Amino acid sequence: MKNNTVTPALALLVLDVALGVACVLLPPVVMGFVGLLREVFGVLVLPFSFLFGLAGWSSDLSSLSSMHDGLVPVTTTHPLYAIMAAGLLGVGGVCSVLACNAPEGAKLERAIAPVLTALAIVMAGWDPGLIVVPAFILQILCFWYPTLSFSFRRP
Repeated sequence: MKNNTVTPALALLVLDVALGVACVLLPPVVMGFVGLLREVFGVLVLPFSFLFGLAGWSSDLSSLSSMHDGLVPVTTTHPLYAIMAAGLLGVGGVCSVLACNAPEGAKLERAIAPVLTALAIVMAGWDPGLIVVPAFILQILCFWYPTLSFSFRRP
């Protein structure tokens, strides 16, 4: 029976990939809620804005629209890019975890993991991609040195 333990490198890799997926998927969700909030408040304030317009005052929801327009990253204009980047990050992380207990094998997983992570960084953009750089470096090190195992085995 094997006794596999988790090393800090594997824990860092899994935590970093999970944090990267969350940071890629969170902005489109938040900006969707802000857009929905702007539309709901726009409908609720419509009668009052009409009355204020008749009185000569101009009132609109400039604060919500300026917040929505000022916080729009690239992934919120195309949420499919964020979903695909999160999927690539997840598959790259799974490939790294699958290759962690086979230092002499799993060459395909070791080669695919950094490629998928690099594609996810390109798709997500530079800002969310910086979060995944430690996982990318660990995947590159694991590819260059196949004997570098993320978990060690006790006989």
